[in-house]
Amino acid sequence: MKNLKAAFRDPWYDPGMRYAVPYATTVTLLGYNASRLAELKLPTDTWALIFEPRYLEKLKGKVTVLNSQRELMAAAMKYLGYSVQETDPTRWAEAKRLILRAKPYWAAFSNSTYIKDLAIGNIWVAHGYSSDMYRARQDALEGRRPFTIDFRMPKEGAVLAVDSFVLHKSGSRGDLAHQFINFMLDGANAADVSNLIGAGNPNAAATPYILPEIAGNPGIFLPPADLPRLEMLRDFDAKTRRLLSRMWTEIKVR
Repeated sequence: MKNLKAAFRDPWYDPGMRYAVPYATTVTLLGYNASRLAELKLPTDTWALIFEPRYLEKLKGKVTVLNSQRELMAAAMKYLGYSVQETDPTRWAEAKRLILRAKPYWAAFSNSTYIKDLAIGNIWVAHGYSSDMYRARQDALEGRRPFTIDFRMPKEGAVLAVDSFVLHKSGSRGDLAHQFINFMLDGANAADVSNLIGAGNPNAAATPYILPEIAGNPGIFLPPADLPRLEMLRDFDAKTRRLLSRMWTEIKVR
């Protein structure tokens, strides 16, 4: 556990790290066909790329967004300058209007197919997870595609996710589970998570073993100046959940 970075040792969801041991991080951001967007002279560092008609007119049918109420609305809230934990209904309604204005230009709501579609050139911009964008980038390279996939966090901010090891209370071999977690906390072993799937890493001892092209990718390991603009999604109270569920239904059916 001593190998974990200080920023991950006392998370809000598990004070004192009693139940969960973090091993990977991802950021919800924008992946894009760098060659196409350069030709179109479009910005790649802002959520405006998927929300503003002046950009979407050049991308109609070539954009996908996550089929996730919280993730898509969080992107809209960040673009509008609000926290993803905002509870003011009028601000969420503003986010809903932003999404509905952009929706006609999008090709699909997608949680997984965007990896392949981005890699083969069917879409040019995708709202998704940094590790997925890394996979799309590698697939395009391996497929010798005539373009490059890149990804970055929008300047307005984004959502951070932390994957953790936990033990189910009914498990019969907690001793083996702890041995495995301890094995994965070793720096060289922890680095494999980043090297294999392009995930960020909360393990400081892993840094020397992470491939330079991954460790130096600002879409995977964000520069310190970008970290304050990240937020994790937290659960809402029942009233806010009902409000957002209604809004999401209206977004999907219109």
